[in-house]
Amino acid sequence: MHEEHDIYLKSIAWVLEAGEIIKQRLQEGTEFKQKTSHADVVTEVDREIESYFVSKITEHYPEHNIVGEENVGNRVSESPYLWIIDPIDGTSNFINRKKDFAISVAFGELHRGVFGIIYDVMAGKLYRAQKGSGAFLNDVKLNAVPANTLLENELVAISAPWGSLEEMKPWEPLYKLAAQVRGVRLYGATTMELTDMAEGVLGGYVQNYVNSWDYAAGRILLEELGCTFSDLEGNDIDMLYSGGLAAASTGLHEQIVRAIQEASEAK
Repeated sequence: MHEEHDIYLKSIAWVLEAGEIIKQRLQEGTEFKQKTSHADVVTEVDREIESYFVSKITEHYPEHNIVGEENVGNRVSESPYLWIIDPIDGTSNFINRKKDFAISVAFGELHRGVFGIIYDVMAGKLYRAQKGSGAFLNDVKLNAVPANTLLENELVAISAPWGSLEEMKPWEPLYKLAAQVRGVRLYGATTMELTDMAEGVLGGYVQNYVNSWDYAAGRILLEELGCTFSDLEGNDIDMLYSGGLAAASTGLHEQIVRAIQEASEAK
């Protein structure tokens, strides 16, 4: 649809402008606050960037629904359209490493992604995809992911809680899955892991719990490249789903879900 493509083009410009704001704030320095724990933090820049997107959306599309991580301007309306925003995915990386974080913006309906944009600000990498029109890194079209690869040959992002043995016990199937892959890679930001899948250097993504704003844009990007997203049991999920997540090319996804199921049944 012409209107959806127009929204897509506007959003790319907004994301790039937001990236410039973030780079400027990094030079100036920023403060952070804890949310739920010392590992769950938010900065004034997170809120500023989310406010920036909310103001742009409100100005141009005041009837649209908005879901943002920081709940700066979340709203529910009768419109079928939905924005899902993570102003800075990888806030701890932003604070400690000054890199390996990204802006994530997804747009669509509850059961239909329209476009997804991920901007690795410090690397200058803009990942984008509009449904049915291919996925791109900057202006280079990305290739579809290989459909049939073996679990044992792949690097996979597998995330589960660390803590006492009792706290880790419910997630034993994910630890067993980790023993079946070539290696596990975690970057502290879902967007970084999903964009590595898009570039073909990471085979899959498995997370014990993830929020919609963490993966929504990456999902649209990767589905355009032939990947499948589901819960850990292999069930379909909508755009606002939060919970356990498995993502990979179709053949690898089936192997991941089967390995988790077999480990769960063996407990």
